Amino acid sequence: MNDKKPGARLPPSPYLPPFSRHFLGPRYWGLWIGLGFLWLLSYLPGSLRRRLGAWVGDQAFRRNHKRRAIVETNLAWCFPEKNEAERRELAVGFFRNMGRCMFDYGALWWGSQRRLKGMLDLEGEEHLRPHLEAGRPVILLTCHHVTLDAAGLAYNLRHPAASIFKEGRNDLLNWFIARGRSRLGGLNFEREESMRPVVKATRSGYALFYLPDEDLGPDRSVFAPFFGIPAATIPTLSRLTKLCRAAVVPFMAYYHPETGHYTARLLPALEGYPSGDEVADAAHMNRAIEEIIRLAPEQYMWSLRIFQTRPDGSPPPYEMASWPGSGHRERPEG
Repeated sequence: MNDKKPGARLPPSPYLPPFSRHFLGPRYWGLWIGLGFLWLLSYLPGSLRRRLGAWVGDQAFRRNHKRRAIVETNLAWCFPEKNEAERRELAVGFFRNMGRCMFDYGALWWGSQRRLKGMLDLEGEEHLRPHLEAGRPVILLTCHHVTLDAAGLAYNLRHPAASIFKEGRNDLLNWFIARGRSRLGGLNFEREESMRPVVKATRSGYALFYLPDEDLGPDRSVFAPFFGIPAATIPTLSRLTKLCRAAVVPFMAYYHPETGHYTARLLPALEGYPSGDEVADAAHMNRAIEEIIRLAPEQYMWSLRIFQTRPDGSPPPYEMASWPGSGHRERPEG
């Protein structure tokens, strides 16, 4: 069933930068070659594409020592119950799945709707439908994971959705990503702009695709447990939920390396959220994110510095040249 019925006319200020002639200049030729490579890859048999992606992931695991160290630190801190071999298996799985999913971007950005429907499934709509039928806005609580764009497209194939876009340094790549995420009618809003159009879009029927699992430093965060460790947590979700009068539905996509398919899964909406206590709400949100990560932990973006800001002001557990005293250390007590 296709329920793509936005509840009102297009809200103002969606982020979709125009194509610029300067994108054709020499500065961007390398990126054009890379994008063309992804487009060509989309025509390879899926089994070959998966093998190539896994090989690229293995090379990244072996050669990208800085990123691998971040992944290994995060896994050691989040899964103390696992032994070293089990955590290594998770790390290898993360890099392989990242490579496999990267090689699918050509299909995700340029594939027809028919092809996308053959790649992307959506499960758990029984947790969504009561809110849609009641006319209640929905916020999709998700996190950074290797299947991020697949998750958005899987939902947007069936229902209208909006997301908050963080601009990168490359204007051409910004244009491609924004275009890819909006090509099925989805809306993008730039993160540094006013939240007013985001709230308006959510109230009008666009589910808000929301990722709060970033460390933005102590000034913009509260500390709440994440895998049992106090982590700098963005408290904005509880405020957005109140402004939008929305239900918060956990959501994540999972990649199946044996078939190359993706399953996007909706979980039951958070109960008793928001509570009015900002720290308690942040902890509630983090528990929900943990739940969706644990369903496929090898697919979470462990390469993020998720524990960079420590509550006692100590240096981060990741090696950073600009931060004296930073580097690996043992997992702290919760």
